[in-house]
Amino acid sequence: MALTNEDLLAISQLLDVKLKAEITPIRNEMQALRSEIQAVKGELQAEIQAVKGELQAEIQAVKGELRAEIYAVKGELQAEIQAVKCEIQAEIQAVKGELQAEIQAVKGELQAEIQAVKGELQAEIHQIKLFQENIIMPQLNTIQACYTSTYDRYKDSVEGYEALKADNEVMKKVIMEHSDKLKRLA
Repeated sequence: MALTNEDLLAISQLLDVKLKAEITPIRNEMQALRSEIQAVKGELQAEIQAVKGELQAEIQAVKGELRAEIYAVKGELQAEIQAVKCEIQAEIQAVKGELQAEIQAVKGELQAEIQAVKGELQAEIHQIKLFQENIIMPQLNTIQACYTSTYDRYKDSVEGYEALKADNEVMKKVIMEHSDKLKRLA
């Protein structure tokens, strides 16, 4: 038996009705599940927001506490630094005072030594000048007088020496001439 289009259409409608009857409860169940999921999603978002708010509040509280601690430590450290700075400045001033006193003492000692050496040098220079004036200068004058008189004597004898030299040359010529004449005569 062959089914006609009308039969097929009737079967299709019957199946549609039956399928609708079975799908409707599933749809309703899915709708209920969607509503439940939306409710859970809303609850979770609310919980997330609540936890987020609590964590932000806690973070702010910790931040405030840490800032307060940082400022307290900063204040303590600045006070310590200032105290150390004051101590070091005091020590520097004390050392500076000691060094200046020591410098003045050494300066005084050196000036005293310089004055003593200066006095000794002036006394020695005075002794040298007296020695030069009383002993060396008279001896130099005596030596100069001896050399001057010796020079005058040598000067006079050099002139005589030149005359002797000239006479000697003349005599050599005369003797040579006489030798030549004697050789010729002989």
